[in-house]
Amino acid sequence: MSYLFNDQASRLREEFASNDTKIISVVSGKGGVGKSIFSVNIAALLASYDKRVLVFDSDAGFANASILLGSSIKHTLSDYMKGIVTFKECIQETRYGVKIVSTGFDYTDWKIFQNNFDGSILNEFLSVTREIDYLIIDVGAGYSEKLNNFYLNSDKIFIVTAPEPTAVVNAYSLLKALSYLRVGSEIEIVLNMTKNKEEFENIRYALENTVKKFLNKDINSFYELSYDPNVPLSVKAQTPIVILKKDSKFSKDMKKIVEDILNLNNSGKEESFANRIKRLFGLEH
Repeated sequence: MSYLFNDQASRLREEFASNDTKIISVVSGKGGVGKSIFSVNIAALLASYDKRVLVFDSDAGFANASILLGSSIKHTLSDYMKGIVTFKECIQETRYGVKIVSTGFDYTDWKIFQNNFDGSILNEFLSVTREIDYLIIDVGAGYSEKLNNFYLNSDKIFIVTAPEPTAVVNAYSLLKALSYLRVGSEIEIVLNMTKNKEEFENIRYALENTVKKFLNKDINSFYELSYDPNVPLSVKAQTPIVILKKDSKFSKDMKKIVEDILNLNNSGKEESFANRIKRLFGLEH
């Protein structure tokens, strides 16, 4: 029986050797800048292009992606680690064609999860994600050393911020931390809730010049998300704004970002998806 299980696990990992699943992490320097709203809207838009999407809500203590997608999470990875449910039962379907899994963790749970993330959990995770085109990870606000594996193994990282001094400073601090970590992923800045083009260009200019001067780096892309009164309405309706108000300015801005995601290559990453998932959860050090 053990031989049969190992043989199946081996075949599963071979299958993922050429897997083209993209890993996208969405982060922010501070809370309240629309990070989770951004995550669920790019997920819903990708699904509208017939892409298979799984949102991994890892925001410890503040997981709300499921609420924004109008879904009630029945089981979390915390339940799985306690032996209450199977891994597959943690995957929640939504009416927008997006799947979601919530950790249900607090910060101390992460260490427990990583310490227990063994080969059997890896195989269960791979069996669930074998038909996923995009794994979107909604990461908690601020930099956390516990999540270094998430930063290091993403194809693309979106840093979401807002046009207020503290948010911009915190976004720079996060970008600085990722730079010191030598993250090789494409790092994009998303300036959310901009009032006008002048505000966007001023903040873009200041942040790009600061990054160039002190980090000797260029920001790969700088995206604008216009302030839209329909966003709070979509939150109340628990419906992504790209579905609720398809022709809104916010939705049009989101479509430009998703078009770039659809053109995303593997960023030069040659290792298999299985190995990247191992590294993502600390199975390989």
